[in-house]
Amino acid sequence: MRNVAILVFDDCQASAITTVIEALTVANLQSASAEGDSHQPFTWRAISWDGRPVRTMAGLRLSADASVDELGKPDLIFVPAIRSDDHKAMQKSVHQLNDLWGDTLRKQHRSRRYLAANCSATFLLAEAGLLDGRLATTSWWLSGDFRRAYPKVRLTPDALVTKDERILCGAAFSACLNLGVEIIAEFLGPRAALSCARVMLVDVNRTIQLPYANLQEQVHHGDELVLRAQSVLISNLRRAAQLEGLADRLRVTTRTLNRRFKAATGETPLEFLQKARIERARGLLETSRLSFDQIVDRVGYEDASSFRRLFKRAVGISPHEYRRRFSIHSV
Repeated sequence: MRNVAILVFDDCQASAITTVIEALTVANLQSASAEGDSHQPFTWRAISWDGRPVRTMAGLRLSADASVDELGKPDLIFVPAIRSDDHKAMQKSVHQLNDLWGDTLRKQHRSRRYLAANCSATFLLAEAGLLDGRLATTSWWLSGDFRRAYPKVRLTPDALVTKDERILCGAAFSACLNLGVEIIAEFLGPRAALSCARVMLVDVNRTIQLPYANLQEQVHHGDELVLRAQSVLISNLRRAAQLEGLADRLRVTTRTLNRRFKAATGETPLEFLQKARIERARGLLETSRLSFDQIVDRVGYEDASSFRRLFKRAVGISPHEYRRRFSIHSV
């Protein structure tokens, strides 16, 4: 039997907790069906710092089964997402939770225990120093903040789930189902995990979150020059030669603009422009009936084949598949 400890705290994500528990429950039911009612591969407990109930970010009251003093030696510790609608408040919560749980998480991992976290909870693992040099993921809209705060982590923001040295990280909401399947696979093997995935209608081939990501989502970097440059680029997508005169228009040298742009956003003006074109194409694929060639023209690209390859590389699926999945006209 594998023992799972689920950390609970104020403003944690209730759905992440129940999703993982439901996945483990399905694994238990599948095992009981195959090997007898007495065979239960997983058991779990909710652990709060002091053993008292907590209130989730949705306002639900959750009871705890034990306090940290009664944690023992679980096979895996799962940390649910932390409220993340206010970045400063989330940072404060991460620091506070690290003060409480950091030593425990580090000690458990040194003792060969598994750790798992989803969405913003991966910030806590990073704050505790557990992800330095390791693969990790988080929700796409938090990836910029994460990369800036924890540059030593090998962040793969396109991934739904990552695994590195007994640490599993997942993205947001429905990705928690994929994380649950990965936990099952880790302890019971891929065949059991696939069986559970079929019951839960989890697409195990869905491994990336790129189709759902807003590629332009960034924290406000505060560089007024770069903000003006971004505004010009977004407003003039169809002007193929706009980059050549952008620095002159902003009354700076090209070298200064490129340096400031890279420092503020982590990318060049050309890379930003390409992302802006892809975002505009996504919007048109979602809401219009324009042909792909017409969309390519609208976003300022000349070669439809080249843009199709660029789109698939950035979004993870072809424009045709993207329209099939997300167009309001296919609903």
